[in-house]
Amino acid sequence: MAVPFQCVQACRPDPQDHSSWVLLAASGPRIYSCHSSGATSVWSSQKISEPPVHADEPQEPPGKKVKLSKQAEEPPNVSKLVVTSDYQHLVAVTAEDKCLRVFRLDLTGRLEPLSERPMPKRPCAVTLIENDATILCADKFGDVYALPLVPSPTDADDIFVAAQEKKETSASFVPTATPLTVHSGRNRKALEDQLKQKLQPKTKGPLKFKHDLLLGHVSMLTDILYAEIAGEKAEAKPRTYIFTADRDEHIRISRGPPQSHIIEGFCQGHREFVSKLCLTGSGDLISGGGDDDLIVWDWLNSRMLEKISIKQPVLDFFKAHPQHARPPQESEGDLKVAVSGIWAIPSSSSRDSVLVTCEGVPALFLFKIDSEKKVSSLQQTLPLVGNPLDLTLLESGQSTEVIIVSIDHTREPGSTTMLRQKEVNVILEQLNDQAQGDGLLGREVEVANAENPGKQAALQDIFYGIENLRKRAGAED
Repeated sequence: MAVPFQCVQACRPDPQDHSSWVLLAASGPRIYSCHSSGATSVWSSQKISEPPVHADEPQEPPGKKVKLSKQAEEPPNVSKLVVTSDYQHLVAVTAEDKCLRVFRLDLTGRLEPLSERPMPKRPCAVTLIENDATILCADKFGDVYALPLVPSPTDADDIFVAAQEKKETSASFVPTATPLTVHSGRNRKALEDQLKQKLQPKTKGPLKFKHDLLLGHVSMLTDILYAEIAGEKAEAKPRTYIFTADRDEHIRISRGPPQSHIIEGFCQGHREFVSKLCLTGSGDLISGGGDDDLIVWDWLNSRMLEKISIKQPVLDFFKAHPQHARPPQESEGDLKVAVSGIWAIPSSSSRDSVLVTCEGVPALFLFKIDSEKKVSSLQQTLPLVGNPLDLTLLESGQSTEVIIVSIDHTREPGSTTMLRQKEVNVILEQLNDQAQGDGLLGREVEVANAENPGKQAALQDIFYGIENLRKRAGAED
């Protein structure tokens, strides 16, 4: 069975042709690039190696096979996709090898690999800053790194020189004592132990590419955002901020580089993990995670503006669609929701709109945000043919956004574990955002996808890993 698309991105790389578009979708270890003209290309993280064939081998009865090499490792699965604002580069994260990869994207959608940089810990979130010249990478260990989008050759030379200097200064330890100068039994034993010691090679050396460690949390990071605010004076430089969310209910507001060590404030109000952050067009911060509510923030003043229930719309959806599978609960109060995505919809009006998805819930929830009057509310619930895995917006002109949703066609809607009994060919669903207020009009889009070699256990964690952030009673932090 074909593997669903865990990540999707849509863009228009040709500025001269506004009718053309490119859809980038990650399925297991592969990245598919589909152009509006019909051209399709595929990049895979799987390294293909074929054994050599010798024509002059003797034709004798085969002997006992000897296993000379290890079996090929499973290819790493793509966990994140980010496209630059000029649509010329794609940043991808592969989970198992903790690698940050950058591709050049041409006008036809073809991907050209430029660099791959293995990070010390698995990246959990990435974003682009400084006119897309720098990548911010937040990892599972709680650290945030800044890396150039396209490394220059001089960066590698500087890293090599620094590593050589460090290697020369770290010489092996040689004791000054000898068996002729040590007489007591205890000291002689200590000397023998010192002589047996060898310089152990480090399991993890320094990163061999330019990078800057900006800040760190004491918990696993889940999301990262970046914002610029114009200075009070026209000639003043804009102020920059980094937003980081972690598993321990924290949302931290730090200054942008090079002052990222300075913490401006915290947005405190969540009781469970924070999985997603979103900035609206008017500048409000919206956060969601394992709580029953979304929270709207005046983040500059670290002030909570309002809470919007996400649990009640989920309950109402399952009541209206009893055919969908759902986790058994003793009561409605025991239902746990896990926000898997929040996306701001660009709008010319003063009111902001956001789309929200929850893990294992086959629906999109459209909210209207009005933080000034504190009357934000659910505007519409949009049923889907399956659980949403990712979502992307594609501008179609006249203030209209095309919403493309990646659907899990392998599991029953409403369940994260139960496989479908009936085969469904829809793996992408397209929705049109009507600016006139007619709501969202849906139509299904079928996309062919070949068999994928991705490992199911690893893919399950990528598809449905949000709920695993919730701390269990009696479990270690």
